Amino acid sequence: MIKLTRTVVVPSVVLTKRKWGILKELESVYEEVVRELVTYGFENDVRSFTRLKKCKYHELRRKYPQMPSHYIHTACQDASTRIKSFLKLKRKKLAKSDKPLVNKTTIWLDDHLWKPLGYAAIKVATHRGWITIELQPHKLYWKYINGGWKLRTQPKLKIKQRRVYVYFTFEKEIEVETDGNVISVDVNEGNVTVKVLDKVYLLQIDIKRLTLGYANYREITQSIKSNKHIKRVIHGRERNRKRDRRYKVANIIANIAKQLNAVVVLEDLPKRCPRNMISNVKDRKLRHRIYQAGFRSLVKVIEEKCLEKGAHVVKVNPRGTSSTCPFCNSKLMRGDAPRQLKCPKCNVEMGRDVVAVLNLEKRYLTLEGHLPFAPMPDESALEVAVLPMKEWMRRKSLPQIQYATVLNKMKR
Repeated sequence: MIKLTRTVVVPSVVLTKRKWGILKELESVYEEVVRELVTYGFENDVRSFTRLKKCKYHELRRKYPQMPSHYIHTACQDASTRIKSFLKLKRKKLAKSDKPLVNKTTIWLDDHLWKPLGYAAIKVATHRGWITIELQPHKLYWKYINGGWKLRTQPKLKIKQRRVYVYFTFEKEIEVETDGNVISVDVNEGNVTVKVLDKVYLLQIDIKRLTLGYANYREITQSIKSNKHIKRVIHGRERNRKRDRRYKVANIIANIAKQLNAVVVLEDLPKRCPRNMISNVKDRKLRHRIYQAGFRSLVKVIEEKCLEKGAHVVKVNPRGTSSTCPFCNSKLMRGDAPRQLKCPKCNVEMGRDVVAVLNLEKRYLTLEGHLPFAPMPDESALEVAVLPMKEWMRRKSLPQIQYATVLNKMKR
């Protein structure tokens, strides 16, 4: 059994002046409490929520008598999380200040501070009594409500522009089953390569072209007029188009994994993957492309979607998977075409992406104790389907794709 957690943000309707004023007062007091707790905890090396509450609870209750007592409780949780997060960043030398700062505040609630009124409204306890907040549920919210997900009792509130944004957290336990099938996935800037049984699909995503196109568009726009609104619009469009492609690729992989009850093998990319990749790159545009490719984001989305569908996910070390022969472990050489590799020992010639998915599958099978690959005979060539975006973007599963595709066979 695997426990999944998802957060959904649901906006409220536009608040009345009275409710808006009460919530802004509540937010202001809550922010003061969190700031005081963070300062005290950091200066006195108090990181634990229970210790922080023990030291400051009674003092804060006397200082803010009208504040519901459980806000002190949740503020201690909030402050403890902020302190631990800052110290973690400081150990990695990524902290941007000498001490933790409280710049943005989200009000934490517990089961004593809110009550659901059906699915389209909630009641929140404030220093002026309970107030009702009507919500504007959207499609994603109803998907989790009707999909068997359990709602946690600790949502969060973000107050902004006469609205309240409620951060609901859903949980679900999923039982994972496998039939011994393996689907290996290799993520690249231009395509996502998926090996399903004896076929390899190269799903073209063209993140490179999208990144360069918006980078050029941004330069032209900035040279004409410096406008923050235009910059936000361009950035938002680029982000949304990339996210759309990632989620569609992830859905296709998750659906085929569910149909086959297969294990999905992904690359275990390090947290500082982009920084490591550009350490020796001096070309400014190439550095920008690598940062904007979002390799870890795509792997994470694929993993989440597979787990939601009940498919088992395994991550393996990707080091050397694109440059080692999957049959004899020899170092591959460049072939006759771009991204084409050739083995000097067993004379196998195939694409770099095909090599990667074969090696990923091999590493998983080796970890599981299965026999490694044997050299392929001539009659059992591996089929490779190159799928442009128009071929797969509107599909939900790879077997549904009709063969208006380019089929190649691995050269022997």
